[in-house]
This record gives sequence, structure tokens and C-alpha cells, in this order.
Amino acid sequence: MIGFAFDYASTASLLAFAPTCTLADELGVPIEWLPMPGATRPVVGANRSDESVSERHSRVRAEYVAMDVARYARWRGIEINRDANGVDSALACAGGLWADRHGVARAYNQHVLTEFWAGRLDIEDGTTLKSVLDGLGAPGFDDESFEAPLAAHKASVEDRGVHTLPAYLVEEQVFVGRAHLPMIRWILQGRDGPGPL
Repeated sequence: MIGFAFDYASTASLLAFAPTCTLADELGVPIEWLPMPGATRPVVGANRSDESVSERHSRVRAEYVAMDVARYARWRGIEINRDANGVDSALACAGGLWADRHGVARAYNQHVLTEFWAGRLDIEDGTTLKSVLDGLGAPGFDDESFEAPLAAHKASVEDRGVHTLPAYLVEEQVFVGRAHLPMIRWILQGRDGPGPL
């Protein structure tokens, strides 16, 4: 099994989704879906003459990450028409738990990740998420009482060692980022031969 901890408001999670599914399909192993809301990203302003050194470093780092993400997304044909600044993904994550309970997690996760980053889905709107879940065959989602179950889920995943997203849980080990998928493949195939470097 591959435990996949991710956040709908994370481009790194968006880029990791398809390769994770491909690996699981190729190896015939299930995915344990672990949607977790990351910290809500503050709305970042443009280059200001009064920004501190720390603010400038954060802005420049974010710009470089955005360039890398745009490059990978372009190569893979993934639409990114928005950012996640100020977006709280908690409700979408609760919807992901509901989808998993009804056996439609993969379809829900793909839809929400794809449509959110394409700029066509508001993941903070309960009515919209209920409609997505209803359409996938998971009716009855309660967007009013999701905080406690989601908090318990997040605490449980963090207790397993996950603190950065996306992350993988494989044989009680935590791997952060999709760059570890070759290592995960090697582990799940029985560690035959030398491990990937």
C-alpha cells in the first residue's frame, strides 16, 4: 500500500497525483488517501521597496518554485490558472475523507485537484463540493460538521510522521515529495537489486 498525504491547495501535490496513481496501478497496490490541509498561504504582495530581507527572500523563493511548477505543468499538459494564496483547503480535505468512505476518493481527488488549479472550482464552497460528491455517488456530505473529524484525521497522519506535503507512507517510512517514487517502487517490488540513488 502507498499512503499518499497531500493538499488540494499544493501544486506539489497536484504534480505528484498522476505519477502516484500510475505507480500504484503498475504495481497493483492500493493507495491510502490522506488529504490534509496545509497552512493557508498568505496573500503575497508584489515586489515592494519597503520589504524586509526575509520578505524578499520568501518572495524570490516562491517565484522560483512557481517557475519550476509552471515548467513541469506545461510539460505534462496540466492547467494552472490560479494560485492558492489565501485559500483554505480544509473543506475540500473533509470532502476527500467523505469520498474515500464512499469508494470514490480517486475520482474526487483528481477532479478537485484538476479543476481547482485550472481555476474552475472553488474548494472553499460547501455547495460546490457537495455537488461534486453527489455527482460521484457520495451524497450526504455535511459541510457544517467537518472540523472535528478532519482534525482527528490530521493528528493521526501527523502522528505517523507526516509534517510536509506531499508525503508518502510506505512500510512505516515517510518519504517527502514525488522525487522518492523510484525508491518507493524499489521498496514495493521487494528491494531487488541496488536501490535507486
